[in-house]
Amino acid sequence: MKKLIKISLIFGGLLLVLLSFIRIYKISDISMNYMMVDEDMVIVENFSAGVHIPSFFFFLKGHFIDNEKGIERGDIMAFKRHPLDKGLFIKRVVALPGDKVYQENKDFYLQIGSDREKTVSFGQKYGIAIVQIANEIWLKNPYTHFYGVTHSNEIIGPSELITYAPTVIPEHQYFFMGDFRDNSRDSRFFGPVHYNNIYYKVWYVIKKSHTLTELSSIKQF
Repeated sequence: MKKLIKISLIFGGLLLVLLSFIRIYKISDISMNYMMVDEDMVIVENFSAGVHIPSFFFFLKGHFIDNEKGIERGDIMAFKRHPLDKGLFIKRVVALPGDKVYQENKDFYLQIGSDREKTVSFGQKYGIAIVQIANEIWLKNPYTHFYGVTHSNEIIGPSELITYAPTVIPEHQYFFMGDFRDNSRDSRFFGPVHYNNIYYKVWYVIKKSHTLTELSSIKQF
């Protein structure tokens, strides 16, 4: 009996540690269509971008171990925009601290480190369109080049989905957007997210089987 209790305690302890670093969440919105859609599952991890304070049925702000260098452009992260939010947002990192962003007529523009030479070098390296607007150099729609970023011509507003004023991302903050750009409440609405509010990095997507009817019905904001 004592051996069984000991094994149970060891197993419970290992499970607790595992759940502190790896979680599984169910997608409940459409902002990351079509890489992940409603009812897909994601496995997230809590180590490569810093070890966030482990949480069970609640979320605590801050990290045991910081590692902001573990967050790269294009990563998909789970975060809270505000401590009182009930759930987690899952969006793509589109700008790092020091980057400059701008959106006009639904086109998204990015400057790497707010620096002309870095932007040109990045664009040339990855084959991204480089444009000049008002004497500034920008990468035009850089994530469309790599990911399934989509727009819907049926959606006209709100204005945040169309235009976002040129903004330099502050230190320790990150700009997030959904891949389904016209169906995503993201940093265009609530601004950059502080590193302390970023909890997990999406590690793997478990796709649920969807019928054509189900997929075609996913259009609401």
